[in-house]
Amino acid sequence: MVECPRCKSEDVELVKSWEVRPKSKRGKAMKVSIYLCHSCGNKFRKAVKLEEEEAIQPVAASIPVQAASSDPQTIADDEPKESFLDKLKRSFHLF
Repeated sequence: MVECPRCKSEDVELVKSWEVRPKSKRGKAMKVSIYLCHSCGNKFRKAVKLEEEEAIQPVAASIPVQAASSDPQTIADDEPKESFLDKLKRSFHLF
């Protein structure tokens, strides 16, 4: 149970809650909550680190990935790939 840091009362109400993920993706996601104490009127925040399975799942992870063999425009493994210099020459038509 959450208690007020000012008066140590447990008569608190959850006002708002959200999850935060670090931009560097190095740390764990956190759940931040704002509480209101009914005894003294104090508003305070509390942050709790979440486990990986509870954290926000990225949108890209929910999109299914198609197999490369089903795409007709992919280059076969036996064909040589075009080098960067060849692409540059072709784009500028200089050589």
